Amino acid sequence: MLGTIRKRLTDYAPRKIACEPSVRAATALLVFEHEGAVSCVLTKRTDTVRHHKGEVSFPGGMFESGDGHLERTALRETHEEIGVRPQDVEIIGRLDDSWTYTGFVISTFVGVIPYPYDFTTNPGEVARLIFLPYGHVKGSELAPEQWGELHYNGDRIWGATCRILLTFRDVVENETI
Repeated sequence: MLGTIRKRLTDYAPRKIACEPSVRAATALLVFEHEGAVSCVLTKRTDTVRHHKGEVSFPGGMFESGDGHLERTALRETHEEIGVRPQDVEIIGRLDDSWTYTGFVISTFVGVIPYPYDFTTNPGEVARLIFLPYGHVKGSELAPEQWGELHYNGDRIWGATCRILLTFRDVVENETI
């Protein structure tokens, strides 16, 4: 499965949205393979963060001028939030940019990490990690434009995170590109 994901992401030309740097954000959709199954790494945010309290999201955050480029933003934020070192991530592609309902443009970079991995979560931002099986996303009948939600082990995955996961599924399954 990981081979298919690599191939589809390598061949995919993401749609990019031009915007001001002040509304730019980047996330990392990290995947790993264990016993033949692929999982995605998500975070459950704490109830003490300023924005998106208690929501499920990808590691990521706002672009900073010192980052230089958005991929570096995604990797910096991933390291800050869940302790994954940039050198341990193999970026294999990028998904379409997307607007959030709060007016930000998110660029999502897909990366492969080794398994097992010794994550170190930032307790001020991340309550816990969620390892979402790709098969759970693949089995969803939602389309990215439906603004739906997924549920997994009692967690609600909605908004931009859900839309990004469904776009990832469609790219991998080559259904709507």
